[in-house]
Amino acid sequence: MVEELVPSLRGALAGILPTGWRDAAPWGYPGQSELALIAGVFAAQLQPQAVADIADSVMRRRPGSLLDDLADLAAVDPVDLRVVLGERWGDSTVLGVPRRRAEVIHEAALLLAHAGVRTAADLQDAARTRGEEISTLVQSIRGLGPGTWVSIAFMAHATALPDDAVVALVSSCTEPAHPGTTLTRAEVAELIRLTAARLATDERVLAYALSRRAEEIARMPGVLAAG
Repeated sequence: MVEELVPSLRGALAGILPTGWRDAAPWGYPGQSELALIAGVFAAQLQPQAVADIADSVMRRRPGSLLDDLADLAAVDPVDLRVVLGERWGDSTVLGVPRRRAEVIHEAALLLAHAGVRTAADLQDAARTRGEEISTLVQSIRGLGPGTWVSIAFMAHATALPDDAVVALVSSCTEPAHPGTTLTRAEVAELIRLTAARLATDERVLAYALSRRAEEIARMPGVLAAG
């Protein structure tokens, strides 16, 4: 059934994604779990350039580190982590939650390390083999939600199921041609994968573009329903 929906999603993309979306997705940090976590937390709410600046700050302030062990990141005191994140963003709080991002990142690193997820390879494997468990673990942290987990996974090149906003967006694209069809997260993930293959692009690139568009729509009440 999912394969039948590929033409509908593919046909809708030109109307919902901006020009240049294929080149908009950041490469991420597939070999550096610490940067993937940090960048993922910030990328859920900030623009790509700001996230890249934060990652650059982390690399400059932790020279000599491979930045691929969440146990090492968890060992950094949250106060010191604020310095590592840089002057502009070190003291920043999660939007809508009175918690500093440094504290949220520190807690996430600690919980993931305790769960046996330390390196980027660990994160990629865990997302594939026990994705729901890791997603639930991350979302148990005050200040992190499903969108943030998807963002962290994206930065680590780990495969994660799309969040509700992306499911709603993709469903709106396929509904006109297939009315009454209800898609699960797993089916939407498969649909994105198949559509990306048809477009000769990377799955994560298309998933990123859809995620960004879903975020924009979420900030404009009524747009999705009107579309």
